[in-house]
This record gives sequence, structure tokens and C-alpha cells, in this order.
Amino acid sequence: MADVTVIGTGVIGSGVVRACAAAGLEVAVWNRTESRAEEVAKVNPRVQVHATAAEAIRASRITLLCLLNYPVTHRVLEQAGAGLSGRLFVQHSSGVPESVGPLQERITGAGGRFMEAAILNYPDAIGTDACFTVYGGAPEDFAELGPVTKAMAGHQVHLHDEPRYAKAYHVVASAFYYAFVSGFLECAAIAEHIGVPLNAFADSVPLYDPGFENTVRVGLDLIERRDYAYEQAPLTTHIDVLQNLARAAEDAGVDASYLTALRDRVRTALEQGHRREHIAILTEQFRARRSAAPHPVEGA
Repeated sequence: MADVTVIGTGVIGSGVVRACAAAGLEVAVWNRTESRAEEVAKVNPRVQVHATAAEAIRASRITLLCLLNYPVTHRVLEQAGAGLSGRLFVQHSSGVPESVGPLQERITGAGGRFMEAAILNYPDAIGTDACFTVYGGAPEDFAELGPVTKAMAGHQVHLHDEPRYAKAYHVVASAFYYAFVSGFLECAAIAEHIGVPLNAFADSVPLYDPGFENTVRVGLDLIERRDYAYEQAPLTTHIDVLQNLARAAEDAGVDASYLTALRDRVRTALEQGHRREHIAILTEQFRARRSAAPHPVEGA
């Protein structure tokens, strides 16, 4: 019997397979395009390719689902039929918290156990110290996953006993990441336009590193308390900077810049009389625009 099954050997799945095999685990795999699974198995004698997903699932007590998304996962499990009972399934596919419940019900309704996982790195980090994965699900199931999390290496964190918590965490972390990506791309365009060498732009980034965590920690504390008084960097200090930056982005050919949007939000807050508050007060604009109460993750 295999130690673990991996369903899907795309970029993520193949990285998981290689890490598990390198850690000495016997791995059962299935992929819709069998040749891709065979490619992974060719260089890993501990990897056994199965002709069907059902066969691969039956080969071990732990199945790691590494398919494209939730609809694909549902189709594969439907085709696999019976054989879910007593087994632990860990979903790694991308999605949103609302996608978790139906999949969890499908698996637990068939007698299986269910966990959510979110890998917060590029696939080549899997199996290295740089790998960072978060999990939601029963603590005892996370403990059973021990050999796998050890193989994944890096930081493997059990967040909560509610599976959806891992996907919610992933949504927030991804949004933060893409905010960074958007800023990076716009700044590169501005740097080129005003004649700053790109290597000099890269060298400037670490100068702000110490301030990033402080901004997040201070801002989140103020958001939670809804008390935004903050003399260190009141809202009035941001408007001139943002006006200049929004103009620079426009001159550099950047459409729909985040800098323009942020400038306009600061303008609105100033018009509302907020002058000595922290920029985190812009959160109140988002709250005001919600058409309904927020729906937090259960147990979060």
C-alpha cells in the first residue's frame, strides 16, 4: 500500500509528488493525461502511476487533490465513485471559501475525512525551506498528515479546525500579493518613464521593508478598534504625495492606476473631515459600500 496518493500531476501536483518521493514516501498518482504522470514517475522509483483515479485513491489512506479547480475535483471524484470512506482527502486546488462546503459534504457524506490546504509559494519551493502551506481541518487529521507535511518542508501551519479557514487565508494572502504585483509593475513603468534605472528601482525596495510590517500591524489594530487617530502619519500627509504619484503613473501610460484610486479615496476622506487620522480610515469607505453584512468564515 502506498503512503500517499496524489491526484493531478500538473505544476503543483508534480512538485508535491517529487517532494514526497524524495522524503522516502511511496506515492500513488493519477493524472487525466497519463503521459504527464509517467514523466514524473520515470525519475522517481517510489512513484506508481495508476490507470484510474479510483485505483489511485484506493492505493493509500491519504489523497492529496492537486487538480485545477473545484469543478474539476468534483468531476474526478464523481467518476471515481465509491472508495472514499475512511480516507483523508486534502484539497489543494485554487478557489474561494464558498467552494469548500460542497466538496467537504461530498467527501464526508461518502464517509471520508476532509482538509483544505493552500500552498503560498511557487511550485518550485515545494520540498524546500521556502515552502509555506496553511491547513484547515481536524487537528487529528493534520497529525495524520505528518509524513506529508514533513516532506513538503518549510512552514506547514495548521490554522483552524474549520477547513474553509485555509481558503479564506489564501484569498487574503493572494490579494495582498497581487497588490504588491500591481505596485511593482506600475513602479517599473514609472521608473522607465522618469529615467530611473531598473536596478536602482530594485535597490530601493528593501529601504521600505521595515515599514511594511509596521504599517500592517498598526493599520489592522486601528481597523479593528475603529479608532484612527494617529499623529505619526495623518491623512493630510498623504494627499500631496498621492497626487504627484497619480500624475506620474498617468504620464507613464498606466491606465486605471491603483495610485489614482487611492488618491481619490484619500480625497473623499478629507472631504468628510478626516485630517488627523491614519490612512487605514479608508477602510470605512469599503464598509459603507457593502450592500449587506459581511459573511466571515465560520469559526474564524
